[in-house]
Amino acid sequence: MKRSIILRLAAVVAVLVTFCFLTSCQSKEEKVISQLESLCKTVEKDSFSVDDIDSLQDKFDAVRETAKECDFTNEQLKEVAKLEARFTKAIAKKAIERVGSALDGILDGLSGDN
Repeated sequence: MKRSIILRLAAVVAVLVTFCFLTSCQSKEEKVISQLESLCKTVEKDSFSVDDIDSLQDKFDAVRETAKECDFTNEQLKEVAKLEARFTKAIAKKAIERVGSALDGILDGLSGDN
């Protein structure tokens, strides 16, 4: 009788522990870092369009707002800062490409080469 109760209790505990591990794989801080990494990879892709900068910047701002609520370790703070700098650099590079394309169009229009 005791053995049956202990086995049932152990089964319930095992199910609860498994459920906890499956539902909380990443902490809030780890999710923010993962989202920043994903945004960086998106911007750095060659297929990324400069027209998508505004929507991606909105997503970045939302992630930064979430990050304000996190309690990062020193290592995580360094990683967040590195990813934010990487994102900003990639966005700036795409913005320069956008300006360069616009200047090329203006110069072609001025030279009359159509």
